[in-house]
Amino acid sequence: MKKNIFFILITLTVVFSISLSSCASKPQDNSGTTVPDNPVNDLPVTDTLPQEPVETDYSYDEDVVEVLGADEELSDDEYMRSIAALDDSKSVSKKEFEDDKHRILEIISDLAIIMETKDTLAWLKYIDEPSQEYYKNPVNLRKAQRKLPNKLIELKTIQDYFYYVFIPARKNSHIDEIRYVSKTHVKAVQVREDSDAIYYEFKKENGKWLIYLPPVA
Repeated sequence: MKKNIFFILITLTVVFSISLSSCASKPQDNSGTTVPDNPVNDLPVTDTLPQEPVETDYSYDEDVVEVLGADEELSDDEYMRSIAALDDSKSVSKKEFEDDKHRILEIISDLAIIMETKDTLAWLKYIDEPSQEYYKNPVNLRKAQRKLPNKLIELKTIQDYFYYVFIPARKNSHIDEIRYVSKTHVKAVQVREDSDAIYYEFKKENGKWLIYLPPVA
């Protein structure tokens, strides 16, 4: 019996000593709060490291309509070809030539859209008055009709002329240069090796270039 009591006392003494040793090994801060063994492991974990913001260079591109001669100086050779038929070559300066070509190519670009939509009223705004009067005349429309390869087509109005003559004659055309007949009369042409293909003629009225439709030959 005495041995059992002595053994229990020894066991309690050892347990008490171990407990004191464990408490003494825990470091404490000044407030008496126990500091965790590995504070890093208690921090929140994120999937990726934070990145510095990337600066983006924002630029705004203006819509630009590319027209030959609008942004670059046209060559002297082209200028001389354009005024070759004039009696007085000095009647059109190079600056006037550049301005005229720029405006004429703008009109042709507008006409391309109008022909695509077949907007007769919009087309007539670009046609000079004498040409409109000529092709509103039934006699002249019959003359134009006889020139058509398709003999089944009838031209009864200027709208018919627009649909069946003007548009087909300029389909897939490409304008390279202009040729002055006079200071106020210009032909827009596609340059070819043998001869120029004439697709448009313009006449200037009150400072404004308008389409001129030649009479039926």
